[in-house]
Amino acid sequence: MMHHFVFTSAATILLLLYLFARTGFAIELCSPVVSHLVKNTLDNGRLFSSCSVNKSRRRVRVSSLFDVLDFPERDFLVFCRSPECTKPIQTLLHAIPTRCLVTYCGSARNISEEISMLADKCAVATRAADKTDEEYLYKYFLD
Repeated sequence: MMHHFVFTSAATILLLLYLFARTGFAIELCSPVVSHLVKNTLDNGRLFSSCSVNKSRRRVRVSSLFDVLDFPERDFLVFCRSPECTKPIQTLLHAIPTRCLVTYCGSARNISEEISMLADKCAVATRAADKTDEEYLYKYFLD
């Protein structure tokens, strides 16, 4: 009898947690207007290709903002140091609601979170490169 009570209690707790998770943490789809704006910005290949150059100073073909995540480290840094490239990232960070999903590339995604991670990755890459540049300057020119 005690085992039945424990099992029933555990099942009830799991059911309540499941229901709370579905209602308490549910994230809905963004409005069609927001989704359209976000997708148009993300897929503006002409914009991101115009500000994306590789180490040979040749333009890199970009069809989506997320393509830059596949760039080699040096090309990614060039992208992150370009105000023309990072301005749309900052615009999206402030424009996309954080509590809704955008259907993008066939799945509902938290684009706000993904853009935030991209911005953070750019900041880390830029800070590391700036520190290296500063150390180089002190080592070879100011000693």
